[in-house]
Amino acid sequence: MSDENLTLWFANWHTDNIQHLVKVKPVYSAQSEYQRIEVVDSKVYGRLLILNGEIQLSTKFNSYIHESMTHPALLLHPHPKNVLIVGGGDGGSTTEVVKHNVESVTVVEIDGEVVQVAKEYFPGISVGFSDKRVTIKYLDGRDFVEKCKDKFDVIINDISDPTESACTVFTRRFFGKLYDCLREDGVFLTHAESPDSCEEIFYRVIATLRDVFPIVRPFRIWIPPYIDFWGRVIASKKYDPSELDISQIAERISERGLLLEWLTPELFFAMFRSFSKDVLDKMNQEWRIITEKDFPLFNRP
Repeated sequence: MSDENLTLWFANWHTDNIQHLVKVKPVYSAQSEYQRIEVVDSKVYGRLLILNGEIQLSTKFNSYIHESMTHPALLLHPHPKNVLIVGGGDGGSTTEVVKHNVESVTVVEIDGEVVQVAKEYFPGISVGFSDKRVTIKYLDGRDFVEKCKDKFDVIINDISDPTESACTVFTRRFFGKLYDCLREDGVFLTHAESPDSCEEIFYRVIATLRDVFPIVRPFRIWIPPYIDFWGRVIASKKYDPSELDISQIAERISERGLLLEWLTPELFFAMFRSFSKDVLDKMNQEWRIITEKDFPLFNRP
């Protein structure tokens, strides 16, 4: 039987006690220098990109994943011109960023095979890579930031879970280097796992960013293929997303001619005001700053 006719159940590991089964048809599978890369098709989530056994991208819910990863930071900045994306090998963040009137986008992705797979199997999502304003550098994100002399208006941390080498891009040292790479009114956005299933990392990322940036505003969104509320954090030198009202957000979306599928002005406004009391209480507790020597164990119970 050929792979095209083969139907499998993909077990998406969520926590040690939760497995998410998805009926899929295999499309592509390979081992790169850095990770296992798989592409499968499903009726529920559309085409999926899976890295090391975990769902990263879903064509049906791409707007949930990448509009939330990019537009809150870009809309917060009144004139984003130069953008850095750390990671983002699937191209989803790049495609959203170039919808704005930016002048340059630098993508730093360590695994060139992910980029090639995205171009071949997710052409609509990765189309931003072909924009003339985009430069892709196949480098380790930490090394690039350590040596970077350029300044950016917006930096987006679009990377995988904090395991192995990815741990280094969640530390106080790395966030401090990112701060230095931002202009005086720069904005940073990162994913931060989930306050529900990976709370130590979520709260300690917030605490670490608060040690670096004057303005830190977390939010969380529901992403169906991740079966979880996923945490994001905006950290800014000057602009506060909680100070933007709905009319201001709507005006920026209109002025930039953005065609969005998920994010609305009302949702942007609500995202920073929708935490439940238990999450807010924990957020205000004392959490240790993340360092290379004191990194939280990545474990979803």
